[in-house]
Amino acid sequence: MTKVRERKLPFFIMVAIVIFLPFLGKGGLLASAIIGAALVGSPLFVLIGIATLGSLFLWSDFRDINQFTIVIEGIRSLADSPTLLAIPFFIMSGAVMSRGQISQRLIDFAHAFIGWVPGGMAMSGVLACMLFAAISGSSPATVVAIGTMMGPALIAEGYRERFSHGLLTSAGSLGILIPPSIPMIVYPIVNQTAVIEVERLFASGFGPGLVMGSILIGYSFYQGIVDKVPTSPFKFKKLVAATRDGFWALMFPILILGGIYGGIFNAVEASAVSVAYAVVVEVWLHRALKLKAIPGIFGETGVFLGSFLVIMVMALALGEFFEKEEIPALMVEWIQGKDLEYWQFLLLLNLILLAVGMMMDILSAMFVFVPLLAPIAASMGVDPMHFGIIFIVNLEIGYLTPPVGLNLFVASALYEKGLGHVIRAVAPFVGLMLIGLGIITWYPQLSVGLGNAIMGGDPNAMVDEDGDGVDDRGEAAGGMPTMEEMMREAMADEEAEDDEELEDEDLEGEELEDEEVEELLDAEEAPEPDTAE
Repeated sequence: MTKVRERKLPFFIMVAIVIFLPFLGKGGLLASAIIGAALVGSPLFVLIGIATLGSLFLWSDFRDINQFTIVIEGIRSLADSPTLLAIPFFIMSGAVMSRGQISQRLIDFAHAFIGWVPGGMAMSGVLACMLFAAISGSSPATVVAIGTMMGPALIAEGYRERFSHGLLTSAGSLGILIPPSIPMIVYPIVNQTAVIEVERLFASGFGPGLVMGSILIGYSFYQGIVDKVPTSPFKFKKLVAATRDGFWALMFPILILGGIYGGIFNAVEASAVSVAYAVVVEVWLHRALKLKAIPGIFGETGVFLGSFLVIMVMALALGEFFEKEEIPALMVEWIQGKDLEYWQFLLLLNLILLAVGMMMDILSAMFVFVPLLAPIAASMGVDPMHFGIIFIVNLEIGYLTPPVGLNLFVASALYEKGLGHVIRAVAPFVGLMLIGLGIITWYPQLSVGLGNAIMGGDPNAMVDEDGDGVDDRGEAAGGMPTMEEMMREAMADEEAEDDEELEDEDLEGEELEDEEVEELLDAEEAPEPDTAE
């Protein structure tokens, strides 16, 4: 009886908060509505819808139903975004492959390739996660697909249980950083401050993905030596056999990314190719799935995509509200008033995004915070591509932090362990990934520089050859002019227009004066009438 009361106590506290908040004003009323909807189990798109429509009603004085056409305009703007088509296709291909044998074949290849060195089994688990991430583009899917088989295998090999679970849960989060990545497709849609190519953002993700993967592989090597885990000898025949069996799985990222950067197709076309490739490989080559199972997998993807589109529409409308109320501009002014150095702003940005990652999943955070933070980052000289990578890396770490770290819950269910066990297991890996975050943040040449090198040139001149910006603020490390520079430019344009108007008026005045002088001269030269008669 006492336990039941203890379980109900947090619920009653939240109900009391919901009742009390409306007395604090408009903000409290909106917060009360959102928390109340969450308590009754409303889905995410309902919560964002309440936030959007409530904000428009309370602060923008939207009273007439016709004023809410801003939401319909959001749907139309999404229809104008061709990159949106890539999202359902990549989700479909990832779902097909997670049901098949690709994950097992990637694990076998990784173990044959690197399993003979100290810590090789653990290193092969990280490598398998990186390879599967380059196929699925999803962190939870990577944890499930690789962790299901590698978790028990690592423990049987002699690795500690906590290390094994923490490593695979952390390595699975690489799914959103290594292209193709769903968040990398969403980011150019929600960031309206710059024109961003999805293909260039994909290319910018390779460096950070390798940094994070290398850190985890290095720690696995160290752990293998410390724990004195036995290793198996290298066998070339085993590597050849694993390569042959995993050939079609290994060809997937080569086909998709090679096609994109070889100019054969763009990101949207590549996503469609990935679906066809996944179906052909798993149904006819691997024979892991029946053809009749494919429509069911596509149907599940369609349900997810429906809620996803509603979230995007509501989030875009919320962004319009922010813009209407000039909230980003006010935040830019506040940040500039603090007179922060470039490095200080980057540190503050990372702290904010880490906090956001602890409270929200990455897509929801993108919809809400990219429209707010992107103008501020641009005003401080942060390259929009670099800002996108920083955002994704922070929210990647957010997958491993409570209270809403998605990978924590996935791993807890997968390994049948308590949430506390998983949190303690990932703690040292979160520390390692924070080191990687610092490296990626302070060295933009690892992301933007490498992306520009792959894509051939930098259309926005965002980062120089050394990865440094032009100066410390205005065009620093990002090539974007500061707000002050943009205001000076706008004022200069206005002055130029005023000068042109004055010159036009002067010319018109001179033309009128010339006409009057000519009329007077004509009048003087005209012969006077003869009145003597």
